[in-house]
Amino acid sequence: MKSKSIKRKASAGVLASCCVALGVAGASSAFATESWQNTNVTVGYTTQSKADPVFGTGTADEKMTTVRLEHFGVHEYGDNYFFFDTYHGNKVGGVFDGVGAGSFGDTASDQYYGVWNPRLSLSKMSGANLSLGFIQDVYLAARLERGSYANFRANNFGVAFDLKVPGFSFFETDFYARGARFTGDDGSTTRTLFWRTFAMLPFEVAGFKFVWSPLLLVNFNNKERETTVFVQPDLWLKLNSHFDVGYRHEYATYSKPDSEGGGRYSRTTPTLMVRWNF
Repeated sequence: MKSKSIKRKASAGVLASCCVALGVAGASSAFATESWQNTNVTVGYTTQSKADPVFGTGTADEKMTTVRLEHFGVHEYGDNYFFFDTYHGNKVGGVFDGVGAGSFGDTASDQYYGVWNPRLSLSKMSGANLSLGFIQDVYLAARLERGSYANFRANNFGVAFDLKVPGFSFFETDFYARGARFTGDDGSTTRTLFWRTFAMLPFEVAGFKFVWSPLLLVNFNNKERETTVFVQPDLWLKLNSHFDVGYRHEYATYSKPDSEGGGRYSRTTPTLMVRWNF
């Protein structure tokens, strides 16, 4: 029994060391000179922001405005992506009598959520060609999430793949070991497999330029809510070199714990958007 305990501690130590190394390398890469970048601000509005105890974007009257600052850049070691969302509305995230409302209280008119996603390209770091079949490149990746709703914190470390998919200008899929904590759960016993896929498909119709950019997030074996599925496909129409208009058809589903009445939860949130690229 003692030897097994020592092995578990050693394994945990190795994992922690790898996470620290990736975090340090990712932080260094964030300050690397970017050879290509896009930064934009998006404003979205919906009248169907249904109450959601997981994501906390529901409002008392279901009307919500989202403002997102987003950046993606490519540098000599890999790439760097982050976004920061602010959600504005009537009692954002406070529609459950304050449960999970977080540091801003149950009558807050604003909540925030941010993600930083640095990736280190193994082919760029090693100088070797790691492409194989439809796999274009392999990365060490991190995804750090912070949100005001339920004082949410999540750290994800794993691997990412750029894939060659016909018609798509970009196709990425990631697999992470996820550790999350929030009000009522310190995360000490919660470790899950987290899968993320994002893609971009440009196309033209009658001379108009569109981009379809779907996002899929799946959190497997969540302790209370089993598997959580979040789908966020965006359709953008390019107006000119700086401005786009778009439509988002967001969908989320998961099982509810007994404390919330049990059963299956799902929501669909249609959102109209405008984006400024600078």
